Amino acid sequence: FEFFTTALFNPSVVSADSYIVNHSATYTAAAILSSIEFGVRFIFLPGINSLKLTVIGFIIVFIAQSVRTLAMITCGESFNHLIQTTKKKNHVLITHGV
Repeated sequence: FEFFTTALFNPSVVSADSYIVNHSATYTAAAILSSIEFGVRFIFLPGINSLKLTVIGFIIVFIAQSVRTLAMITCGESFNHLIQTTKKKNHVLITHGV
């Protein structure tokens, strides 16, 4: 969703970095370790997996991503994945929306 939303509503800054997967070594390590943790729990500890908790987790992720996507749409060209240290000419302070 991140890349698609950026490409659609902020095309002037879309790049490979918009995928967020290459954010930093720490981010990559956290993503890999969380995937390994999920796999280990799923394979070796199937008794602690709960369909109810899985559904609740997916609902939370869906809601959170929806809010983030709406915020990105609201900000339009003023949104950027990276912290900005200088003001762009087309940047506008957004004071409404989610």
